[in-house]
Amino acid sequence: MAPADAAGMSSSDARLAANFAEFEHYLRRAEGYLAKGELATATAHCAIAAHVATQNHCGIFWSPRVEKVLTNVGRAMQPDAPVRERPASFKRILQVCTQVSAVGGHTKMLCKWVEADPEREHTLVLTQHRGPTPGFVHDVFKKSGGRKVEQLNHRPGGQLEWAKRLREIAADFDLVILHTHCEDVLPLLAFADTDKHPPVVVLNHADHIFWLGASVAHLNINLRDAAQDIAINRRGIAPERNILMPTLAESIVRTRSREEAKRELGIDPNTVLMVSAARRAKYRTMHGVTFADIHAPVLEAHPEATLLIVGAGEPEDWAPAKARFGDRLRSLPEQPNPKIFFEAADIYVDSYPFVSSTSLMEAAGYGLPLVTIFTYPQEARIFGINHVALVGNTLQAASFEEYQAMLKDLIANPVKREDLGTRAREAVAREHNMPGWKRWLDAVYARALELPTLDNRPMLEEIERPSFGEPDCRHQDIFGGSWPTVRVLMSYMTMMPPRQHMAHWFEARRAGGFKSGAEAASYLVPEWLKRYLKDRVLKLPEEITFSG
Repeated sequence: MAPADAAGMSSSDARLAANFAEFEHYLRRAEGYLAKGELATATAHCAIAAHVATQNHCGIFWSPRVEKVLTNVGRAMQPDAPVRERPASFKRILQVCTQVSAVGGHTKMLCKWVEADPEREHTLVLTQHRGPTPGFVHDVFKKSGGRKVEQLNHRPGGQLEWAKRLREIAADFDLVILHTHCEDVLPLLAFADTDKHPPVVVLNHADHIFWLGASVAHLNINLRDAAQDIAINRRGIAPERNILMPTLAESIVRTRSREEAKRELGIDPNTVLMVSAARRAKYRTMHGVTFADIHAPVLEAHPEATLLIVGAGEPEDWAPAKARFGDRLRSLPEQPNPKIFFEAADIYVDSYPFVSSTSLMEAAGYGLPLVTIFTYPQEARIFGINHVALVGNTLQAASFEEYQAMLKDLIANPVKREDLGTRAREAVAREHNMPGWKRWLDAVYARALELPTLDNRPMLEEIERPSFGEPDCRHQDIFGGSWPTVRVLMSYMTMMPPRQHMAHWFEARRAGGFKSGAEAASYLVPEWLKRYLKDRVLKLPEEITFSG
């Protein structure tokens, strides 16, 4: 993974190099603050560096240098802690998340995991939650017998104090499972000494981007085999400390027939309806070709077909195609419950260029034929669909022309649609739904018990260098980036000690980070106090939402 020469760089190489330079700028600041003994400020700069690498891909999937700084800070917080005995079994599980949400696959899977594991007690801790916690989350953990959900960032102090509290809580549990966001530093601080706390299992839910946590991963759960390849080859996690466990998906129960759902949506029951449902970011325009443009030849060839995209909103560059096809090409904003659209669909088409495996699994539950596009080399297969039950049960096109031919064939062939949909439904039910999914979870617990305590010292002596090949060269085109770093700095400076908080506040002001005087004033308030006031008294402007 040698860096390319500065001379003659391609645009993607130059972008990766610039992103890596920005990442390293904040990493070096973190190392400098650590050398001066300013642990809290060093920690905040590690979070900023990680946030840069997560949002603006810089050719790396993990950073031993960032994790080494955090490990040193974490060890300095409790230098004399005793070595912990390994549990004989896992009865009490601590689930750790950065935040949870009312809508979204991560929170849904977390809750279904707890419900699927009633023989164990589960407790939830949130490290950076903002806003109210959904009621259903509280209900699931209460039913499990766990403690009340705790939000660390509502406690006085900053990241060091919250990490100490996380470490204290974890001492009462047999196993810790991380569902945390990519740039969340608290688990690295809390679990820096791998022999002084319960084993830590990491759920690799953001397998296509940079994340922190490899050096504390007693065991790393991968949701697909391409993720496991990246974990071993690009995150430094030993093969024996990786395990495959498919996404736990919701079992689907229809409430309407396809014809009834179409009528409720104002669609002729004889229409062949293609549906796609994902976040707007997953429908990015690539090289001037929109998601709507890709489907134009299909709609042109089949006047009986309609395409409905849930989640894309109203992209301006889709307007020509929408004007051409009228109501036969519709796009809607994100919906909290898109069930009726799945029930109305005849064919499910995946988002592009950013695939959505959870939506494909949900569509399979309704017995829909699944179609996706993967136009990249195999070295970039982390950008495609290679999830357990979807492999072999999803039509995967290697070009737009092949994709369009697949859709035309399915539109004209209802028997084939039924056959492919049935196969997909049965495969997802077997591997991704209960009760079949439970055997994967049992294998995770068994492997975690078998493994010896993690010795992460060799990992932390490595030096990361950016890769300019596959899949890195395509990353930012597919997933976006170019986050203004000053906004990231602003989001973390409120967690620093008062003197550094003020110094970085002035730095942000000089960089033009504040949009108004009111916003500038709001960033004078420490993070923990802002959470307290926002939830109970005032309505203050929000900062960057942590990635997930």
